[in-house]
Amino acid sequence: MYLVGTKNGLYEVKGKVERVCCDGEEVYDFLLRGKDLYVCSADSGVTLNGKKLLDDSCWRLYEYNGKLFALVEGPKIYTLDDLKKKILDLSEEGKKLGWSFPHSEYAHITDIAIYKGKFVATVEEGNLLVGDELSSLKPINFFADSHNLLPKWNKLFLATANGFYVTEDMSDFRLLTRGYFHGIEDLGNTLLAQKMSDHPLLLFNDSLESRTLEIVLPRPTFGTTAISRVNDNKIVYSTTSLYEINIGNTLTYEKIAEDIPMTRRIKVIYE
Repeated sequence: MYLVGTKNGLYEVKGKVERVCCDGEEVYDFLLRGKDLYVCSADSGVTLNGKKLLDDSCWRLYEYNGKLFALVEGPKIYTLDDLKKKILDLSEEGKKLGWSFPHSEYAHITDIAIYKGKFVATVEEGNLLVGDELSSLKPINFFADSHNLLPKWNKLFLATANGFYVTEDMSDFRLLTRGYFHGIEDLGNTLLAQKMSDHPLLLFNDSLESRTLEIVLPRPTFGTTAISRVNDNKIVYSTTSLYEINIGNTLTYEKIAEDIPMTRRIKVIYE
């Protein structure tokens, strides 16, 4: 089963396409915990099974050590336990550093990863953040409109609006290729990156050599994380149609759903 957060609601794809919730809302992230559905929306904040938890525009959920956090505009981070505690607020610092987002007064955190024992967070649009704890994230010199992170091969990869970057020390950042990049997936021996293009999928090996997969797919737009890993040889891709793509010795793909509002994020749900 796949869940797809879109420009207009959250959808389930399981043989057929059905809207789960959130008509009229841009759903940027979601998390299914047992029967509990958390939804992160730019329009309505954070909800749990339809009940409001936070009002702030939400852009990502992050789970760590069994705890769930909401990454909301500011950038701010809240816990989603009973206290709804704010553990980070970089609103004022962001203003001083020139952080921005075209559709809001404030920037927001888009992704968090752990790299070499540190929390690292991307900001749309602002400085990369690094800290020993989520509550101690601080800006470093790398500034970009950043979307997703992936630690792999003892390196950290960053998908940004102007290209796909790699770093080993969070001081020197190497631009691997230009373009508007969003999704990144670890496929074992390879890494898959997604960019805004009619040929949106790039496969990297551990020598950082890349090749474009020769598949023409519906083009992703701004804010679309269009890929999710099924296994090391298979991914799912979603924009306004959804495809299962086998990336093995033979490249094959199949469209399994269409007429979906533009995707914001897709996830594989294992039942």
